[in-house]
Amino acid sequence: MMAAPMMAGLARAVSALVLSGILLCSASLRSDEAPPWLPVSQVMSELAQNPDFVEALYRRLGRNPKAGGILGPDEIKRLREMILGKDFEGLDRFPGLTVQGMGRSVRLAGAMLDRSGDDDLPPAPATVEAAVDEELGIPAVGTPPAPDAYLRPLGFGLEAGDRVDPELAERHADGLRLAQLLNRLSLNAPDGGRRYRIILDGRTLDTPHALMDALALDGHDVEVRDSRYFANFGDLIYHGRDVLTPFWIDTRLPVPGTDRTLLVPVSHSQHELVVRGPVVNADLSFYFGIDGQAVFRPSVTRDQAWVMGRVAHRYRGEEAMEAIRLAGVIVRAYDAIKRRHPELPFGGYYALGVCNDVNAMIELHMRGETTLFPLTLDPQFFTEEREVGRLAESLPLDSRWRAAADPRRILGSIPVKDISTLPLPSLREDLEKVRAALMSGRPSRSGAGDLALPGAVAAGILVAGLWSIRLWLVRRRR
Repeated sequence: MMAAPMMAGLARAVSALVLSGILLCSASLRSDEAPPWLPVSQVMSELAQNPDFVEALYRRLGRNPKAGGILGPDEIKRLREMILGKDFEGLDRFPGLTVQGMGRSVRLAGAMLDRSGDDDLPPAPATVEAAVDEELGIPAVGTPPAPDAYLRPLGFGLEAGDRVDPELAERHADGLRLAQLLNRLSLNAPDGGRRYRIILDGRTLDTPHALMDALALDGHDVEVRDSRYFANFGDLIYHGRDVLTPFWIDTRLPVPGTDRTLLVPVSHSQHELVVRGPVVNADLSFYFGIDGQAVFRPSVTRDQAWVMGRVAHRYRGEEAMEAIRLAGVIVRAYDAIKRRHPELPFGGYYALGVCNDVNAMIELHMRGETTLFPLTLDPQFFTEEREVGRLAESLPLDSRWRAAADPRRILGSIPVKDISTLPLPSLREDLEKVRAALMSGRPSRSGAGDLALPGAVAAGILVAGLWSIRLWLVRRRR
């Protein structure tokens, strides 16, 4: 008999697996391609042949908010019926929630969590209770993580988590220490008071910008990369092979020449800090994660191949320092907001944005516009945060129904430089049609309106299942 923790982990993986299979027909591959991943529909069809798996699913899915994710009761009921009825084709066409429906689901899920209790919410970042001076502490002492340190067996041939990147693992100790320093320095009040300080060769440094500028003056190369990927909320492996688990969202933009709207995998973005030099060698990423934290994080794992990857902007010199400064301001702002609003479910995820929102703030500040999609934060929570509040209010938010779904931001979030290289043929063809219509200014002939008409993001697919995934994979960014 499977142990209770593994059963719970399985149910959460099932939630991710099921929800990730939505509209998978859009991601079918050519017959002459041999991808290193498996489609979700194939994995589900195989697992459904096992009576024990079906029984585990039946007992858990939809009877516990932690197992079902933040879906409404109607969606949970339909999903259970489709899976248990082996309607895999139906799963490929499962519709996304409207923005209003998503808001209702978040409220219901939050209320259920209040009733059920939760011991897995991430702790708030530590504040500076007294003035503290520390040495840099790098090179740091630490053993590189094992190749399977972040993998967790779930039974039935499934694993959840990430494989460790051997090259990144060698720099992990330095990365972990540098991330801790930057996050602590970010919490220093901008107007004085008790300070957390780093002493470096006789210099006293009390902001992330000051620390990184000092390292640059000491001969370190510092680069900040604005990077985009397909979000991998599932992080599933089946019998050693990666499982294709994008979360598709309906942009409500018509695909020219069809009667369909554009469906895209939700994107993940992050600003990556790469430091090389005589003392510090580290790789960090900055984003607001499903763990409810907007922080610098050490990079140590290897992405599954299907998430792709593209660097939209690179910053060096003073530009890199300015991006780091603003990231530190965002760390402090999110910490303050969450202290004022501890009632926000899921660590504030979605209400305070998704991974893209904080990175869109940086891009907006650095470039004068943002090319990221979707953006979901509610500006009402940011009114006391000055610079971050102004940026939040200036974002082209997709959670506002009056806002148009901007095809330029949708295309800008795709994690490849050349759309023709996407290994998802149906998605590639749809994006090429939308891009061609955008460039020519031609209206859509689909009868669903044209690219200039107001639309809204059906954001439910993005966040459906995030709660369950966060419980068994809080350290993962996607």
